[in-house]
Amino acid sequence: MMLWAYEHQPVSVSEVAEHFGLDSDDAYSELYPLQGIEVAVNEEFHNLGLIVDDDGDIFFEINPLIGRPRRLERSEALGLLAVANAALVLPGMDVDALRTAVSKLETALGTASTIAVDISDPEFLETIQQATQNRECIRIEYYARWTDETSTRTVEPYETLNLSGDWYLRAHCQLRDEHRTFRIDRIEEVELTGTTHERADPGNEPFTGGEEAPIIRIEIPISSQWMIESLPARIIEEGETLLVEIPVSSTVFIERLLLQLGADTQVATSGPFQTLGSNAAKRLLSRYEQL
Repeated sequence: MMLWAYEHQPVSVSEVAEHFGLDSDDAYSELYPLQGIEVAVNEEFHNLGLIVDDDGDIFFEINPLIGRPRRLERSEALGLLAVANAALVLPGMDVDALRTAVSKLETALGTASTIAVDISDPEFLETIQQATQNRECIRIEYYARWTDETSTRTVEPYETLNLSGDWYLRAHCQLRDEHRTFRIDRIEEVELTGTTHERADPGNEPFTGGEEAPIIRIEIPISSQWMIESLPARIIEEGETLLVEIPVSSTVFIERLLLQLGADTQVATSGPFQTLGSNAAKRLLSRYEQL
C-alpha cells in the first residue's frame, strides 16, 4: 500500500482503500503506524517519511543520499542552497555539518550570505509542544480542507513532528474517539484545558527503533535469500534452508515480509512473533472473502 501510494501521489486514504478493496478505516489503521518512521528504501534514497493527516491526505518525503559527485546547473545549485538554508532551522538537523556544506556551496556559487530563508512557525506551535510535553489535553478549532469546515475538538496530544517543513500534531481525538494527525497551521484556536491524559501512544506500539528493536528468527528456503538481501538481516545457519535474524522495527513490515516469503517460511522465535504470519494471512483471506 505504501509503495502504491507513493507512486500515485497525490493520493488520499480513501483512494488507497478503494484500490486495495479495503474499508477506509482499515487502510488508515494500516498506514498510521508508519508515520514519522525512517525507512531505508534502497541505495539511492533513505528517510522515507509518511504523514496521514485528518483530511485523509497522504504525504511523503524521500531525501536523496549525496553519495556521489553530482553536476548541478547554477539554477539547481541555487535551489539546493535555498533548501539547505531552510533546513538549518528545522529540528533534528546536524546543524554544524549542514552549515559547513552551505558555506562551501555559497563559496562555489559566489553568493556567500546573499541568500536568506525565513520560515515562520505556526502560530500555536509552542503552546501545542508544551501541552504535548505536559500530556495536557487541549481544545482546538481545526479547519478541515476537504470539507471546508471548522470543527471544535478536544485532543490528547502524543507528539509533534516536522515533515517537509510542515508541523503536525499526532493526538487522540475525543470527537472521533480515534488517533488523528492534524496539520498545526490549520489549527485556528488553541485552549489549554488544564487536565492531563494517561493514554498510551498507539504509534509506539508497532515500532521500536535502534538497539531496542526485538529480533525475530525465521527459516527460509535458500531460493528466497534474494528477498532479504536488502534488509538488515543476519544469516545464522546455512543449508537447504537459512536461519535468519531480522530486527523487528515494525510488525506491519514483518507481516508483509512473511506473507511475501510464503508458506515455506517458518518463524523460529517463540512468543507473539510466532503467529504473526498466520494471523496476517487469515486477515487477508477474510478481506478477500468479503469482496
